Amino acid sequence: MKKNKELNVIEQSGDTSTDFIISIIPICIMSIYLNGMRALVLLLLASFTAFMTEWIVFRMRSLRYTGKEKSALLYAMVFTLMLPATVPYFIVVIGVVITVMLGKHVFGGAENYPFNPAALGFAVATVSWPQYVFQYSQPFDYPSVFNTHVAARISAPISTLATSGVSNISTIDLILGNYAGPIGVTSCLVILSSLLYLVVKKRVDLRLPISFLASCAIVSVLFPQDIDISRLELLKYDMFSGAIIFGSVFLVSNATTAPKNKQAKIAYGILCGFLTMMFKHYGAYELGICFAVLLTNAFSSVLDRKFGNGIFVNLKAKISARKKEGFGGV
Repeated sequence: MKKNKELNVIEQSGDTSTDFIISIIPICIMSIYLNGMRALVLLLLASFTAFMTEWIVFRMRSLRYTGKEKSALLYAMVFTLMLPATVPYFIVVIGVVITVMLGKHVFGGAENYPFNPAALGFAVATVSWPQYVFQYSQPFDYPSVFNTHVAARISAPISTLATSGVSNISTIDLILGNYAGPIGVTSCLVILSSLLYLVVKKRVDLRLPISFLASCAIVSVLFPQDIDISRLELLKYDMFSGAIIFGSVFLVSNATTAPKNKQAKIAYGILCGFLTMMFKHYGAYELGICFAVLLTNAFSSVLDRKFGNGIFVNLKAKISARKKEGFGGV
């Protein structure tokens, strides 16, 4: 009976994962266009590793692997798109195994994990190999599939700003992704088109990405980094670099790890946005969004309880009681 119930969950979540994978395909194509064949090899390696890891886990749990539930493939792709084109292949393999096995299946598999698997895998890779994870090649440099030592590696725009206070990347290049960064998170225009598709398919609740992005923008303006440029210029770099747009769609808007209550979703997005900017401005890693997402995931059920049965219900009851008291005294 337990196995049949789990298989039903797997069947139901298959369509959602498929829509997310469809939405991420244009981002993968753009990453290959900007970074060459090595980006394609990284994505294929991640997909194969996810498939093998999932198959092994299903065998260990005595379940029949049908391949209809594709969230492991989705999370492997999301994880890989946050990596540079020059990242060693062993990091992709280890990261995807951690993403699928530890992030997803340790907690019970499909729709049972409390933490975003891709964020967990990337956090482990960040702490373990920061020297590889945060050094990027320039777009159209096309690093070799087999040898990346000859490729020039530089820091992301926000890191360059923090150290030198100077960056000459235009707004158009920031939006289109024509700057050094992870292979799949720089093309903001393509990512936003993917968000539009997911909203039309009713796979993403706009409360999550909008509250998250609004929170990030407010923190960026009110608490800017100590850099000698205008707040508007800094806001541009904060919002269009560092995986903020990508994370709002593929990390923050994950229905499994986000709250279910409408007001709780808004509070969740605001909290995640605030923590993301704190990690980004004051943390050791520029893609601190993954740590922010994991930390906010821990409060997801708490926010559901507070906003679903506590704060707003009690507030409405108090307002209603006061109105009655006021009318009674007239």
